Amino acid sequence: MTDEPEANRTSSAADLVVAHWGEHANGGGDRLAWELARVFDDAPFYAGWRDESIEPDDVEARQLIAGDWLNRALERGGPFRKVAHLLGWQLASPLREYDVLVTSGNEPLFYVPPDDQTWVAYIHHTNRRQSDQLAEVESKPFEKARLLAHYAIRVAFDHNTHKPDLFVVNSEIVKRRVVRYWGVPEEKIRVVYPPVDTRTYSPSDAPTADYYFTLSRLDWHKDIDGIVRAFNDLDERLLIAGDGPERDRLERIAKDNVEFLGFVDEAEKRTLLSGAKAFVFNGRDEDFGIAPVEALAAGTPVLGVREGMTQYQVVDGKNGYRHARDGDSGPSLTETVRRFETEGVRWSDEEIASFADRFSVEAFHDGIRDAVAEAVSTSDTTPPWYVDYLSDDR
Repeated sequence: MTDEPEANRTSSAADLVVAHWGEHANGGGDRLAWELARVFDDAPFYAGWRDESIEPDDVEARQLIAGDWLNRALERGGPFRKVAHLLGWQLASPLREYDVLVTSGNEPLFYVPPDDQTWVAYIHHTNRRQSDQLAEVESKPFEKARLLAHYAIRVAFDHNTHKPDLFVVNSEIVKRRVVRYWGVPEEKIRVVYPPVDTRTYSPSDAPTADYYFTLSRLDWHKDIDGIVRAFNDLDERLLIAGDGPERDRLERIAKDNVEFLGFVDEAEKRTLLSGAKAFVFNGRDEDFGIAPVEALAAGTPVLGVREGMTQYQVVDGKNGYRHARDGDSGPSLTETVRRFETEGVRWSDEEIASFADRFSVEAFHDGIRDAVAEAVSTSDTTPPWYVDYLSDDR
């Protein structure tokens, strides 16, 4: 830390450090953290756990959690990884040297900062199995034991969610959850949408063809089941890109009009998104959902489930349609596809693409810089009378 008065300190890269909970999956959270590193491109970038094999060429992390025992726990995963993060983040000595800290993820909340450090914490989601998805444990074996474990995790986080000066979240949905489940005052939270490289997608990437498209990890919370079953009742072609633990089961229940593509690279993804009649999305209470935004940036209408952030990425009749999940009231996905086939949407491809600009990389950079500047300003502890003595005439 510098001895310079708080009022004169800045959020320049020389005084700022970025830290991400861990590079584990090359998922949306990792990509957002790497973009944070680009926002402050001269600042050091730490990761609780580093996996250089998935890092982009222009980002290089330094591993924060060190020590043979902790590293073995990180590699093992599961509860061992959670304990390693809990212990590793509390002190996190390299981070304490900087005036401003920007973190990504929940695990950094275990960090205990020095009192003169400004901290901005980007939160991707609350601990979902301990908050909005708690009811899911009813369908799992040993649910009472699971409830006890989830309670323990909630208690741990309840004592560690109030130290940052400012929280930044990826959607209004997550803002609501951070207020409700973590008790963070609403005035300490700002919404900055994740960065989607909307400029790399275009309606001109491919002519519209005769298929619907979805892209995601094939896992239970993406609810690809509902999409497959809907298209089993339709005479429409559906292409599914992505892989995951549900793939074999999904292939068994799918009819011949549903085709599984597996992993697709970025070039093929752009072509598939632009060429689809519509993109179909059914993720459960999505915190944000990047794939629908990529589809919109490609000028492709979205048929999205009416929940989570997805419901606000779709404007009914203009850039797509919203459907109700099976068992909820409202039009089903099958009915929505039929309506789309009959009515189409009102906006042109270019109008749909321009709607996605609010989620661009540039908007993310501006929002993060504004949040850091605000946090630095509001965390100033310099007494007003002391500032008066700094003027030349006193």
